[in-house]
Amino acid sequence: MSKTLTLTSEVLAGDIPCLVAAPLDLPGEAPVVFILHGLGSRKEKMLAGLYELASAGFRAVAPDARLHGERVDVWERDTKLNQDYFGTTSQMIEGTAHDISRLMDHFAPPSAGIHGISLGGYIAFSALVAEPRLAAGSVALGSPDWLGPLRRFGLGPGHPAWERASALNPLDLLPTVLPPRPLLMLHGSADAVVPVDGVIALEEKLRPLYASFPERLKLQLYPNLGHDYPDEMLTSTRAWFEQFLSVES
Repeated sequence: MSKTLTLTSEVLAGDIPCLVAAPLDLPGEAPVVFILHGLGSRKEKMLAGLYELASAGFRAVAPDARLHGERVDVWERDTKLNQDYFGTTSQMIEGTAHDISRLMDHFAPPSAGIHGISLGGYIAFSALVAEPRLAAGSVALGSPDWLGPLRRFGLGPGHPAWERASALNPLDLLPTVLPPRPLLMLHGSADAVVPVDGVIALEEKLRPLYASFPERLKLQLYPNLGHDYPDEMLTSTRAWFEQFLSVES
């Protein structure tokens, strides 16, 4: 039987614009799944994901990332990106990851997961480093490797962006803090926007650490797929959280 869902637009934790979808009869203390949009997008573009996750029995929350949507400083985004692309992107990632912790405080859920797409995937990796209360993650088209984009632009040690990225790089930090939390990574093998090598490198680092619970780590590659988000990624994400986040029946 299909669930009757509610969808509300709210400003939570003081200043974070969010869309919240949930079954009408969902108890107050229920698992939360955050879903994060990509660069230049906004929370309203996450309606399909909100519906899918709420239909699975979760409280699904889509916030506007920093410098996006209804955030008060959204008009500054393009100028800041033109002036300092890597610094501004880093601020968006770190700031929005901090917002996830603030939203965790707001909801105080018994368990929580996070799903990020593209820029949202970068944010999800960062949030999984910073927020141990996130019990499971699913990342599509994002990368844990913050140094790779710098290398492609010819930047290296000694550059301020390199030093900051090195200190906060999820590729290096996740192996120390993530296991045994479940992680699903979804990526097109032909992605030219966010190369797949970052998630491959992370899977290689994590695999030995998940030897006792291999079902909790999965890298799903899509041959010949570029920087696209097919419906199957959302379906797989729903199944992942249904498996690893408890939902009261």
